[in-house]
Amino acid sequence: MINFIIYLINSILIFSNFFYIKRYLHIYQLKNYQNLRFFEFFSKKHKIYIILLAFFVVLQIFFKNFYIIIGCNIFVFISNLLLNKDLMITKKTPLTYTSKLNRLFAISIFLIFIPLFIYCGFTISSILLFISPCLSNSINIYDKILNKKFIKKAQKKLQKFKPKIIAITGSNGKTSVKNILYKMLSSLENVLVTPKSFNTPLGIAKFINENLKEDCKYLILEYGARRRNDIKTLCKLFGADYGIITLIGNQHLQTFKSRENIYLAKSELSKYLKENLCVYNLDNIYALRMYQEKCGEKIGVSCNEIKDKFNPNIVYATNIKIVNYSTTFILHIANTSYSIKTKLLGEHNVLNILLSSALAFNLGMPIQNIISAINSLEFTPHRLELIQSRINILDDSYNCSIDSARASLNVLSQLKNKKAVATPGIIEGGNDEYKLNFQLGKMISNFDYAIIIGEHNKIALENGITNKKSNIKIYYAKTLEDAKKYFNLLHDGDNLLLLNDLPDDYK
Repeated sequence: MINFIIYLINSILIFSNFFYIKRYLHIYQLKNYQNLRFFEFFSKKHKIYIILLAFFVVLQIFFKNFYIIIGCNIFVFISNLLLNKDLMITKKTPLTYTSKLNRLFAISIFLIFIPLFIYCGFTISSILLFISPCLSNSINIYDKILNKKFIKKAQKKLQKFKPKIIAITGSNGKTSVKNILYKMLSSLENVLVTPKSFNTPLGIAKFINENLKEDCKYLILEYGARRRNDIKTLCKLFGADYGIITLIGNQHLQTFKSRENIYLAKSELSKYLKENLCVYNLDNIYALRMYQEKCGEKIGVSCNEIKDKFNPNIVYATNIKIVNYSTTFILHIANTSYSIKTKLLGEHNVLNILLSSALAFNLGMPIQNIISAINSLEFTPHRLELIQSRINILDDSYNCSIDSARASLNVLSQLKNKKAVATPGIIEGGNDEYKLNFQLGKMISNFDYAIIIGEHNKIALENGITNKKSNIKIYYAKTLEDAKKYFNLLHDGDNLLLLNDLPDDYK
């Protein structure tokens, strides 16, 4: 009778785990189905809890005592309730029910119900719940076969149509450079460019399979990385005939662990190109290092006048100014100077234009076509996008590193009237996250208002802002939506910088 009661209670409690599966799969999807990123998301208390669950399994197996089993089950049930409530994530990026996710969902259900008739079944089921997304993905052979076929199909298309592949990598600026270069090259040639931030093997393969046509001359691809060998893999899968290195910063330090590892990962493109042409941002010390190590054809760009006696092919800009919410500068290319005006704001966007212009010019694009393209450039959404209404909003909410934040804050500093910054800080800063956000806080302290969003970097930002004497006023909000109530502090013509956006899986 006691055994029946234990099995009945186990069955009911195991069924309660069913309601948490979607939450874990949502996090797994947000982490691009990558096991390491999924586990890195969880706090120390979640990891300690899993160890505690393993201890309870041993305890129940060895003692098989009714009261110990019931006591363990009550503790595990309440802990699941509290910890999974702590995993609540916003619906900014809702769970997408793809065929892959549906397969993972089915396998996860099967996994958590495996221990249904085991003495300590509920505790084992709770452990399986935590690892079920990764375990489901590992045993999901169908998707692995499908993915290989998908990539092979893309490779065959590339071999058949033979477009020239332009690969762009760097910690920041990849999408902006990609869009600018497309604008320049497409004025004369048939050019294909990946949308948004498609920069993973499957994302690129999907785009090639659906869009590549025989008449495509240039295919512009964005090569992203979170670990060493990611770019090397992309180069092997899809190739690269030309390259652009934007800059090497602190983006994704959580997975790379050090800036040197980021440098080594991004330099995989430079090494793959060998004798082929690559364009480098010489204002970034790590990209400059790559430029100096490159033996093949190369071009450097800079927002300063630079001379290289071994390579006179330097493209640079001088006299950079922000005038009436536009940027003006002098473009120096092929020993000739040109006056330029663009909607895009800031020195970092001038660098993006220089990188694109250098490659476009060396691919035979006439300078007048390049200048015409620069004049007609539109903002890339959420990348220092100017939205003018009652106040001037600089929307730089797509992503944020210390380098991109410095560039955006520099633009803000050059504008008239009062200035406010709304930010959750820098996310995925790894062991340097506090230090980076403290540094960011110090930079923000030069303005009139700071709106700190969320709890994740609140202390670091606050300490940085208050580190030096200033008259800045600090406000706090749970979400960007909540922060909007403070926008009324600004008068007509004032300026607001939206710096980074808190991802769904952060608070």
